[in-house]
Amino acid sequence: MMQFGRRDGGDAMTLHLLSDTRSRPMESLAVRSMEPPSNWEQDLVWRMSRARPRHTVRGLNFTGALEAVRSLQGEKAVQRCLEVGGEEKFLDFFSYPAHSLLRMYSFAAELLAPTLGGGDAVLRELGRRATLDFLASPVGRAAKVLAQGNPRRMVESAPEIYRQTMGFGSLSVEWTGPRSGCVVRRGDFLPAECHEASFEQLLRSMGVRQAKVRRAWVDGLEGGLAFSWE
Repeated sequence: MMQFGRRDGGDAMTLHLLSDTRSRPMESLAVRSMEPPSNWEQDLVWRMSRARPRHTVRGLNFTGALEAVRSLQGEKAVQRCLEVGGEEKFLDFFSYPAHSLLRMYSFAAELLAPTLGGGDAVLRELGRRATLDFLASPVGRAAKVLAQGNPRRMVESAPEIYRQTMGFGSLSVEWTGPRSGCVVRRGDFLPAECHEASFEQLLRSMGVRQAKVRRAWVDGLEGGLAFSWE
């Protein structure tokens, strides 16, 4: 078994599967309604307002965002993102506050929106990159080996992958056919756009050419994604 330390110095986890630096902080836009807004920027602020210190994510979610910023904006922009995230660097399987990730996503989305065609497109790219980083890690490579090139097996491993990369909520898979189903997220702080692209990338990693993933519903910190492939 492989073990990875936690940033807070707690017990090691055994893997069974193997500010904004500008003058106006994002929190100043905090949404007071209990209902999450539809605008991507306000949605991130809404999620930040509900994230607590116990809600954590693995560092690979940060490194994917940093690589996207580096490839499109260069090292100076990466340094600004690190300042927003509150760290000098992020280690893939260490735990960091989800609030910090949401701050970085908000900053990166605003920074890259003109290049990628809007904040929604940026969030999708960040989700895709996080999955690529996971699959390139020792744990991710082991997951691909266990899937044996079978997309259904990889999909069935998604709940375990979620548990190893997120310190909150849960993810489950409900099949509607041999190559179709729905992914249900509960208590999840990441935007739906991230998960759409992340899950699509997971399918494509199995050689699926016509993967289709769409948002079926969103209700606060819960949501469903419908997926299928040919």
